[in-house]
Parts: sequence; structure tokens; C-alpha cells
Amino acid sequence: MLLQQCNVFPHGLLPLHIFEPRYRAMLKHALMTDRMLCIGTLTPGSGDEEMDVESDDRIDEYSTAAVVRACVGNEDGTSQLVLQGMQRVRFVAWEQYEPFRIARIEEVPTVCRDTALAERKGRVLMDQVMGMIRQETATGKQLAVQLARLADPGHLADFVAGNLIRDAMSRQPVLGMPEVADRLDYLTKLLEKAGRPAKS
Repeated sequence: MLLQQCNVFPHGLLPLHIFEPRYRAMLKHALMTDRMLCIGTLTPGSGDEEMDVESDDRIDEYSTAAVVRACVGNEDGTSQLVLQGMQRVRFVAWEQYEPFRIARIEEVPTVCRDTALAERKGRVLMDQVMGMIRQETATGKQLAVQLARLADPGHLADFVAGNLIRDAMSRQPVLGMPEVADRLDYLTKLLEKAGRPAKS
């Protein structure tokens, strides 16, 4: 499914409204097979590129294989569904274009070469995020509780990227980073650039 300003991360949930005929057909195919879908995130274009918004070179190569966790069909043929991210993947080739795209993919493994370093960087990011959320609000309290449960640095990075970075294109690079420490560094710097200094 090709979308602008949209992606989903492992462990994350993404609600979608399916209304285009091609995506209705795609959803039907998915539900009859393995219930798996990917979001092809469309990168920003300029000039003549805007004429072909869905050309192959506009689709970011990294995505997340996601399972259709829930689906409700409407009387008009549209559907409401919830995707749950499962595994980072990279698009290798396009095996079908019509009536909807089917890609050949390869897994992007998660690598943690130095567990102690990743845990240390995870604590820095955790402190940074805890300092920026308004914990006196109901939403802030809920986020703080969820964050406190994330003992795995890789899971923490995906949660922060998927839930606290508003711009999809800013968080998209995290999907292409196998190394957990690189993900944590990127997110820490991204939040610092937004004017939220990390705590030491």
C-alpha cells in the first residue's frame, strides 16, 4: 500500500481506512492468504517527479511487514482495519503492479553488537523522552507507564519513533537501521534538534 507521510514500526499499531478499489482487492487477497501487508512510504518529490507520485524511485526501500490484526467491513465496500508491525523488511523487487503491488522482500535483522552500550543509550533516550512529556496529563501518564515497561532498547527505539516523532519522513530512516545503538543515537539527535536537550 503506497502512502505519503505514513509508516508503521515493529510492535506498533496503525489504523487505516481502506476505500480505493485497488486496496480493497489487496486487502481481500491478504485476508485470504497470510494477512500480511506492507506500507510503501512515498518520499517527497519535486518538479516533474510530482507527475508520477507512485513511481518506483519514490518508494522508500525500507518498510515493516505488518499483520492485519483487526478488520471490519462496511456496507459500502470500504473497510476499517488495524495493522500491527511485525518485522523490518527491505523491498528487493516488484513482482506485480496491477491491480495492486506485490513486492519481493528480505528481512532487515535487528543487531545489537554491544548490549551495555545500547542499554546506556536507551537510558539517555528514556530520560530525554520522560522530560519532554507532560506527565500531569492523562495522555502523559499513559505514555510514561508504557515507556517504563520497555526494558529492551530496540523496542524503546521503535516505540519512540512510531509514537513520538510526528513527521513520518523523519522517523523513516530508523526502519533501515539494523544496529540498535544507531537507532537510539539517531532519535536522541532528532529530539535534540527539535529543541529538547537530552539529560546527562
